[in-house]
Amino acid sequence: MVLIGFIGKVILTIFGISLLIFVHELGHFVVAKILNMKVYEFVLGYGSKLFSFKIGETVYGITKIPFGGYVKLEDIKPEEISFEEDRLPVLGKQSLWKRVLVIVGGPLMNLILPIFLLAVIFMAGIPYPTTIIEEVMLYSPAVEAGLKAGDEIVCIECSEIKDWGEATKIIRENPNKTLDFVVIRDNKKINLTATIAEKDNHGFLGIGVKLGTKKYGVLSAFYEGLKATVGIVVILFKLLVSFIQGKQMTGFTGEIIGPVGLAKETFASIQRGIIDYLGVLAQMSIGMGIANLIPVPPLDGGKLVLMGYELVVRKPLKVKTMLIIQAIGIALLLFLMISVTFSDIFGIFALGGR
Repeated sequence: MVLIGFIGKVILTIFGISLLIFVHELGHFVVAKILNMKVYEFVLGYGSKLFSFKIGETVYGITKIPFGGYVKLEDIKPEEISFEEDRLPVLGKQSLWKRVLVIVGGPLMNLILPIFLLAVIFMAGIPYPTTIIEEVMLYSPAVEAGLKAGDEIVCIECSEIKDWGEATKIIRENPNKTLDFVVIRDNKKINLTATIAEKDNHGFLGIGVKLGTKKYGVLSAFYEGLKATVGIVVILFKLLVSFIQGKQMTGFTGEIIGPVGLAKETFASIQRGIIDYLGVLAQMSIGMGIANLIPVPPLDGGKLVLMGYELVVRKPLKVKTMLIIQAIGIALLLFLMISVTFSDIFGIFALGGR
């Protein structure tokens, strides 16, 4: 049973990471199809195909190793490429705006997927702090005020308390002050007075509250999922800017993780439950979408930079120049990938040795 459980978690880990890659390629595929561009192949996984079928000019298939995927779009044929020509062999002779939309489609899909994943989480129910006291700390202002476990805080200083955030704000902003509380105990309203202590330059009462579960309807769940996704995107963009500027990255994760770290975090989330698993996949999908916008070829962001050059000078790069730039970009990405992979591995061993 333990082995089956372990294998199941490994399968879910591989599936989760593969899903993010597949969704990214799906974005390129969908946009290309919408723009009536030729798509020769859309394949789930890498390596030799397990089976495939053809609809129109597109071959759809699944490989023996269904990890990730790829899209083969309309391109200049190899025999048509000349190092002397001033044209970019990416997406063939398509107009610039179409190429830009196809490139953006991948990262965009990685930002759309989390909205659905987070919506499922909101519909399943998320924990939130109520205003019902679960614990009163010893020798705290709450004890001296006569607050007890089971009390529901409904009013502080004549301000109606609808959620724990409102109560926390008032308490933290009033250190060393005496506040009037109204609580419900045994279905009766009781008036109490508490002198708020000071801790870390903020007010401190010394209570812990019960957690409740809030479930959202379909529309409100998708709205909350959209808000959460936008919030994470903003944080990651700030971290990306800090990374490009060479500053220490702190705040969201505090560090950059590579493939080993992603697999480790995904595996750990499965152990914590399906909700945590979906949450980690959502964060990873957003991270993948943002990372792909880094302006380094062959990432999507690098391709957009080359297209920006084409827009400014009114002609694409020479093939030879483009290949040199891509080679440099690939070398930089490989160096970064190797570095973070070693960092992941050393981090795992360091934690294992504690």
